[in-house]
Amino acid sequence: MIERIKRDIICTKRCRETSRIAVALGLIAVLLLFSGCARQGNPVEGGSSDAAKGFRLVDTYSITGYAEDVYIAGGVGIVAASQGGMVILDMTDPAAPDYLGMGITSFKAEACSYEPADSFAFVTDGTRGLRIFDITDPSNPDNIATLQSTRARDVVTELVTPGELYHIYLADGESGFRVAEFEFFSGFNLWFGNELYHEHPVGSARGIDKQGDLVFLAMEQIGLAIYDVGDLSQDPVALGTVDTPGEARDVVVSGDYAYVADWRAGLQVIDVSDPLAPSVVASAATPELSDGIDYHDGMVYVADHTGGLRVFDVTEPTEPFEWGYFGTPYASNVLVTDEYVYVADRDWGVVILEEE
Repeated sequence: MIERIKRDIICTKRCRETSRIAVALGLIAVLLLFSGCARQGNPVEGGSSDAAKGFRLVDTYSITGYAEDVYIAGGVGIVAASQGGMVILDMTDPAAPDYLGMGITSFKAEACSYEPADSFAFVTDGTRGLRIFDITDPSNPDNIATLQSTRARDVVTELVTPGELYHIYLADGESGFRVAEFEFFSGFNLWFGNELYHEHPVGSARGIDKQGDLVFLAMEQIGLAIYDVGDLSQDPVALGTVDTPGEARDVVVSGDYAYVADWRAGLQVIDVSDPLAPSVVASAATPELSDGIDYHDGMVYVADHTGGLRVFDVTEPTEPFEWGYFGTPYASNVLVTDEYVYVADRDWGVVILEEE
C-alpha cells in the first residue's frame, strides 16, 4: 500500500522543564541498569597472533550502552548507543576521542547520521521514530523534532539547502520505506517535517543507501530492493528486486555494484547496472554474522559480530577476496574515511583502526 501524507508529522521544539528531564534521565538509568554498558579495554589484548591482519589499533572509546552505529563528520562523532541513546564525541584527534554529551532516546538507537552545516544529528529510535537533534551545544543537545515511524532501523539524510531543507530516507522495518522532507519555516522560526512517501513492501527494511537518484534497501529475507527517487514531487518508483541467500541486513553501493551484508551468508555482490534487473554475481563467506557494511577505495568493510571486522578487496567485484581483518568482540557496524576505520562494537564502544 502506498500513501502520501500532506500534513506536518513532526513535532517542533520540546519544552525543557526540569521535571521532564529528571523523569527521562531516571528512565535511562533504569534501562541501562538492565541493558549494561560497554566495557573498557583493548579488543586484541590477550588474543591470539591471528587477531589482526592489515590493521593497527589506534584507540578504543567505551560508551554507556551498546554501540550500534557510528558516524563521523566535521570532527564530530555520533554514536547510536542502543538503550544508551545518542553519544556525541569530539573526534578531532581520532587517537584521543573526547566525550561531549548525550541525547536521550526512549527505545533503541540503532543508526545515525550527522550534518555539520546545521549541526543536526539524526538518530533512529525504533518504534519512537527518527529523532533529530540540534547539537550546536553538544553538552546539551536539543531534540528539535521526531519523525514518526513504525520501527526506524536505518537512515540516509540528504542536505538540499543548508539552513532550509533536508530529504530523509528511512528504512522502517516491517513498515517498509519512508521518504520525508525536513524544512525550515522562517515565519515560525521553526523546522517542520512532512512525510512525502510511505510504502509497505514485502519484507523488513533493515539497511539503506543512496547513490544518485536511486535508493537501495536491504530487506532481510527478501534481499535487495531498488527505488528511483529522482523526482520527489511524484511518488518514488519501485524498480528491481533480487533475493539473496541469507538475510540482507545492510547495503552500500559503489558504481555498478551493491554490496550486501547478508547475515549468515556473508558478503553478497550485486550487479545493479540495470536497476530493473539486479543480479547476484559473487559472494564471500565471513566467519560469523554479517550485519553492517561500508565501502572505500576498492575495499568492502564488513562488521561481522563476533567475527569482528572483515575486509574484502573488490577491485574486481566479481572476484572478492579477504584482504584483512581485525578481531573485536561484537562488531555491529563500520564507517570508513580516508585515514581511519571506525567500528561500532557493542562490547568495546568505538574502535578506531588504521591500515598498517
